[in-house]
Amino acid sequence: MRVIISDDHPVVLMGLKAALQSYGDRFSIIGEASNGRELASLLSREPCDLLITDFSMPGDQPSEDGLSMLAGIRENYPKLSILVLTMLRNPALVQGMLAIGVGGVVDKMAMTRELILAIDVICAGRIYLSERTRKQIEETAIANNEPGSISPREAEVVRFLAQGLTVSEIARRTGRSVKTVSQQKRDAMRKLGLDGDKQLYDYARSNGLF
Repeated sequence: MRVIISDDHPVVLMGLKAALQSYGDRFSIIGEASNGRELASLLSREPCDLLITDFSMPGDQPSEDGLSMLAGIRENYPKLSILVLTMLRNPALVQGMLAIGVGGVVDKMAMTRELILAIDVICAGRIYLSERTRKQIEETAIANNEPGSISPREAEVVRFLAQGLTVSEIARRTGRSVKTVSQQKRDAMRKLGLDGDKQLYDYARSNGLF
């Protein structure tokens, strides 16, 4: 199986590579990327069967991070199996990944325990979610019409705001208008019952958005 791995943390790449190589000839790692731009270039040059990538990747373009990056990959490579490794565990973001067509989401803390199982499951055409992620989704109101739930795009806006980006910067990164991002911020805060940026940051920190 031809595999591309992508993460902006060298230690994670090393660990992932070692885990895959421990299975002998089953996996052939044909490339590694440390940011969204490198990943896009690598995918265009090297056909592969499986992409294992981080969700939060450094980059200035909309296509180089988060849901926008994954959506672009899915559009360009509709048959590619995609497994996301991430520390993010917010149900709305996970929903967004699955809606795009990601085959599995694995918590980085459980990588050594769940990686191969996740690969087997998604290559068999099924969805894999880490145990902790599944529990959080089950325990959280995830339907948009339920109190306290936010959409995947609203969750992404909250994530970027908590990282210190302005509404204009988020608009540029996601390829949306400033008006749209502002509305998504207001909608998220209204649904969550938050009054200001400090509460927004606290929510992001306590709900696995960064």
